[in-house]
Amino acid sequence: MKRTMKIGAALLLAGVAVLSSCKKNDDVTATPTQSLYLRLGGNAAISAVIDQFITNVAGDARINAFFADAAADPARLTKLRNNLINQVGMATGGSEKYTGLDMKTSHKNMGVEESHFNALVEDLVLALDKFKVPTAEKTELLTALASMKPDIVEGPVKLYTRLGGNAGISAVIDDFIGKVAADARINKFFAAAAADPARLNKLKVNLVNQVGQASGGTEIYTGLSMKAAHKGMNINDAQFNALVEDLTASLVKYNVQSKAKIELLTALGGMRADIVGQ
Repeated sequence: MKRTMKIGAALLLAGVAVLSSCKKNDDVTATPTQSLYLRLGGNAAISAVIDQFITNVAGDARINAFFADAAADPARLTKLRNNLINQVGMATGGSEKYTGLDMKTSHKNMGVEESHFNALVEDLVLALDKFKVPTAEKTELLTALASMKPDIVEGPVKLYTRLGGNAGISAVIDDFIGKVAADARINKFFAAAAADPARLNKLKVNLVNQVGQASGGTEIYTGLSMKAAHKGMNINDAQFNALVEDLTASLVKYNVQSKAKIELLTALGGMRADIVGQ
């Protein structure tokens, strides 16, 4: 559950190529003995490439869900940017030091597919082309990126797995129930269950099984349909939104990666019509 997508060395490496165009002396021909880092223009040029690359990814609907949490948090976005700059700098012969996770570990259970990887490469190529990076340097960087593909691309991974399986879902639901119980906007709907340990446990089990089944797990939900369960409760939009806020807070607490969080909340949103106004 703690897998938040990192652009990673693959992205960083390709980005360095952009640096060529950022050099002050474009008419100076680099010698073959220079490191790629120097040929690309050093830290300043790499930083320019990474900035453009991040902008491209943020606007790319094919993959930006992986980066949504970082994009919404200036501190996290700055950390991501710095990690990418350091990774590219270190990989190309600079003095920067990358201290993040390796590519396989950082992308485990994220469900990155080949189409996602290709979209990432396309966004990097756009950044490189914007800065008119020479073909030789660009090829060198993209070749390095391609070598990382096996550690980044896993293929489809069930939402259930990305949520952490039964244990991960149970932890989120426990926290969610606690938040709802303390939320004056909606806790009246759960007061009876909160006062009865047996009913509270049944509610928890039903929620875990419902999320598990909906996300591809082996759990079986045997409770009422959403429409039947909420009939006569007269839940309004504001109360439904409060419920979503509490669930979101629990998902954030357990570091559910952004794409998985969006998928789960989208599924909940699809139930709105059966919950609100019944």
